[in-house]
Amino acid sequence: MSFTHAIFDLDGTLLDTLADLALSCNHVCAGHGWPTFEIDAYRYKVGNGMPKLMERIIPAEFAGDDAVFSQAFAEFSAYYAAHKEDHTHPYPGVLDMLDDMLAAGLTLAVLSNKDHGAVAPLVQSYFGDRFALAQGRVDAFPPKPAAPITLHVMEQLGADPSTTLYVGDSNVDVQTGHNAGLVVAGAAWGFRGSIELEAAGADYIAHSASEVVDIVRSS
Repeated sequence: MSFTHAIFDLDGTLLDTLADLALSCNHVCAGHGWPTFEIDAYRYKVGNGMPKLMERIIPAEFAGDDAVFSQAFAEFSAYYAAHKEDHTHPYPGVLDMLDDMLAAGLTLAVLSNKDHGAVAPLVQSYFGDRFALAQGRVDAFPPKPAAPITLHVMEQLGADPSTTLYVGDSNVDVQTGHNAGLVVAGAAWGFRGSIELEAAGADYIAHSASEVVDIVRSS
């Protein structure tokens, strides 16, 4: 196996976005008088897209209330748009990892369950032109781990599943890669850790960004 392409999850894999996501959610909760959550608790609330994140912070008595959901989602989106870079930063070694992979001839892409409108500005701000494509959640495709959006990204890249590596930090990411027929490297430095990634069946576990480069070089 020799990898020609690599597709990366964004939150918890390339960027530590947890504090900004958590504080944006807690801003919404506080504004409605709802319970707020510790930042660390959001490790298990994020990962399935922003709509699902809203469902997880809205109190159960409002479940299914479209008006409450719409208002909360709008408030979150506006606050996060203004504060998405307050605390966000790349994980240690990520920039070097990307540069090493580019130097090895790989084409790189981002695939995130974060809304598409938020993905492109973050990728450009922190990573410049390192990625050939940055794709976020759009209404035309179901969110990860469903395969269609991953296959769409691969079609845009002209990528072959047999030579494409998927890198992500959660069980959703492992399922995402495997559903599209990709080898998956679990990013154990991210939100969820190695135990979840191993249980989900990741093909490799990388404890640091440099270990992803080792996986590519050994392929």
